[in-house]
Amino acid sequence: MSKTEAWWMMQLKIIKYKQRLGDVLRCLPACKYLADHGHEVLFDCFEQYHGVFDLVSYAKPMGAIPFNADIIDLELWPNKYIDYRKSRKTWTDFVYSDPRIKDADKTNIILDRLGEEKAEGLPEKYHLIAPFGISQNTQHSPLKIIQEAAKELGKDNIIVLCPRDIRIEGLATYTAPSVEQMAKAIRDADQFWAINSSPVILASTVRRGKESKFWGQKGEFESDNVPLFEGLIRMD
Repeated sequence: MSKTEAWWMMQLKIIKYKQRLGDVLRCLPACKYLADHGHEVLFDCFEQYHGVFDLVSYAKPMGAIPFNADIIDLELWPNKYIDYRKSRKTWTDFVYSDPRIKDADKTNIILDRLGEEKAEGLPEKYHLIAPFGISQNTQHSPLKIIQEAAKELGKDNIIVLCPRDIRIEGLATYTAPSVEQMAKAIRDADQFWAINSSPVILASTVRRGKESKFWGQKGEFESDNVPLFEGLIRMD
């Protein structure tokens, strides 16, 4: 191996994906793959997502850009979005087609620093419903999902996972103060129901083998959906 090849092999890597918590989470297998091959890995994303990196040992959020870094820009919007749609590939297959990460275990998100403690402020037993999200091309009615959950699971047994600015009269709600607390709340729920947004992506790593219900994107936007995992039931 030449000195140039050796330098490249050990070079600092920066994964760039600025926005959307779910997509940042889905890039973690790329970080793990690079770290397992001896690289230091930084992640360039918006500051509100830096809490993700409290949950992993193999990547850190980026500050200033080092001069000698190899930047791996995976972000779809806006420059790659049209090519992504034309490709008809899943989000995962399109993003992980970059040759530097193509051999990563791309659907295996590992949160190796997520503790065993329960989420703060939740009862011992509960069902968690996550009907809200952003950038949903297939619009599922949060009210309809909540009503179905109340009917099937019991109104007093469900907790609705809500953004900070939403409260629901007559129902227990929970707003996670951090990504860590959201992951724990999802992990420890008896039943978990969600649309295709960041909570179900967290479920793909913390609820494997536990039953979860999922309302996904349809038609041409089917490619955006989280990959199916053991225990995930697709609803229409």
